[in-house]
Amino acid sequence: MAGLARYYIIRTLESLVTYVIIVAVVFWLLYLYQPNPLILLNLNPQLTPSQKEYLANLFGFNKPLWERFFIYMWDMLTFNFGISYYYVQPVRDLLIQRVPRTLLLFGGATIIAYLIGYFVGTVIAWKRGGVLDGSNVVIGLVFYNMPVYWLGMIFIFLFAFQLHLFPLANFYDPTDKILGTVVGNNPPLGIYLLDVLWHTALPMIVLTLISFAGTVLLMRTSMLDVLGENYIDTAIAKGLKEKDVVFKHAARNALLPLVTSFVISMAFAIGGGVLTETVFSYQGVGLLFIQALGLLDYPVVEATTIIIALLVIIFNWIADLIYAYLDPRVRVA
Repeated sequence: MAGLARYYIIRTLESLVTYVIIVAVVFWLLYLYQPNPLILLNLNPQLTPSQKEYLANLFGFNKPLWERFFIYMWDMLTFNFGISYYYVQPVRDLLIQRVPRTLLLFGGATIIAYLIGYFVGTVIAWKRGGVLDGSNVVIGLVFYNMPVYWLGMIFIFLFAFQLHLFPLANFYDPTDKILGTVVGNNPPLGIYLLDVLWHTALPMIVLTLISFAGTVLLMRTSMLDVLGENYIDTAIAKGLKEKDVVFKHAARNALLPLVTSFVISMAFAIGGGVLTETVFSYQGVGLLFIQALGLLDYPVVEATTIIIALLVIIFNWIADLIYAYLDPRVRVA
């Protein structure tokens, strides 16, 4: 246990140092990015000198660079993301709106993809070498290698524009009709959730189709390794049911790589939406990041980048802890 505790402490300290370095790097990257918001503020002919001075004081443009850097570091490490240049409201409020939407879309797609991958990968590994195995691998690889924006545009054109089965864009639309009722601005909770799920369904289907292939192949490879073990032959020789051999003995022991991959994939659930959310005009963190970058809304760009990086660090840390607990060789190395 001492070795495990030492490993946990070391990985925690490494994660904290990594986070601080990323926060600092983000500041300098955006500082070097041109044009600078202060320059644009001074060039704006619609603002009076007093308005320019007020905005410079509000956003801290008139402070020395070193002071701005330390204020930024303190704010980011305490999750005070400041005020958006464009929306003129706390960035935290924007993230509170957008983060759950992205987690719903990408978290839901990741969970569905891994559930499908677990069962399909288990079955085709057990039935390896047949038509089912070959066809699933080929179909999976086809979807896995499709760009998300290309597949997304095809689905939008076919299922939203032509067949009108799904909405074209947005996360929620008060003009929609659900069960014959106009949603409106203050709908009942059930109607609101149905409208949200209707808007989320199409991009989630696209993401699931692209994501499940890698999960299937990972589970299949892990299962094939397990099926070569002696205890599987023993279970078969004892006359256990095929279902018990596959799911209770083989699949359970093949889950370690899949669990690790799932934890890491969840880390990217909040940041993987840049292309998908842009194609579907889905109002999540990815679309917010792209819009903020185009508007030079640096507080929003900083906050979204840092939140994404933080989640990646946290979930990688969790994956390392799980791996070290399950496999003692990791903590020794």
